[in-house]
Amino acid sequence: MSVPARLNRFSHEAMTTFFEVILPGDDPTYAEQAANTVFSEIDRLEGLLSRFDPCSDVSQINRLMPGQSIRVAPDVFECLSVAAWVYAETGGTFDVTIGPVMGYQAEVKKGKPFDKAAFDLARQKVGMRRLALDDSDFSVGIRTDAAGGVDIDLGGVGKGYALDKVADILEEWGFASYLLNAGFSTVLACGDGDKEGGWLVGVGGQWGKAAGIESVRLFNEALNGSGTEVKGTHIVDPVTGLPSKGHLAAWSICPSATAGDALSTAFMIMSTEKVHALCAANQAIGAFVVEPDGKLITIPKK
Repeated sequence: MSVPARLNRFSHEAMTTFFEVILPGDDPTYAEQAANTVFSEIDRLEGLLSRFDPCSDVSQINRLMPGQSIRVAPDVFECLSVAAWVYAETGGTFDVTIGPVMGYQAEVKKGKPFDKAAFDLARQKVGMRRLALDDSDFSVGIRTDAAGGVDIDLGGVGKGYALDKVADILEEWGFASYLLNAGFSTVLACGDGDKEGGWLVGVGGQWGKAAGIESVRLFNEALNGSGTEVKGTHIVDPVTGLPSKGHLAAWSICPSATAGDALSTAFMIMSTEKVHALCAANQAIGAFVVEPDGKLITIPKK
């Protein structure tokens, strides 16, 4: 196995985080040109997927009323389709329409008294089942039986989707080996990074270290992590509408960084038994879960 000794590193800020591209090779100028192309694509995707840009497809979806639909860019449709798949596979514990409940819980966290009527109203507006996705023309609509519109936030899959898309660009540039990183929580590895094969990737955070997992070796797959270390209990369960009292940390290992991004969030909420069942049904997916008592559960790929 012949692996170039030189690793060319490049970084870029986007999607309220940083992206890093690591490219093996002996031509740093060529590597930099490839990385700049990658960063331009990430910026383009940020504009498409942002809910803060009033002109974005996501913002336009959020202005729809029941019975209305619009055609969206293929990238937006693909991102929503992956989100819908994870929604179905996890029993709704990952849901990009969770915005109304997240907003309500944020107000409660700031000290607003709990109002059951307002809480129930927010919950009524949550659920990907309220969306109609038509892959024949990339249209997204609100079902006629849905109460009100939706509040979609693709932040839970956007970083992973960006890594999946720019991986295609790097392959077009002739790179068979590379490591992509978004904010340390989403990593996509392809090819061989060292003589042992694959890439040795650190698992950040105190919970992983305390539980005894500090690194994993990745080969043509993504590692995505979620946890309570930085923001505390910040994950809201879309099914109950309440802050999750689940695991301390969770990581997914998945061929798709997009799906892995969503799954790591869902794994924080799901019981260990349900995470086991999902991985058994999708044998290319593995997981690490740190349970509330600090115990590490390893669920290997099949």
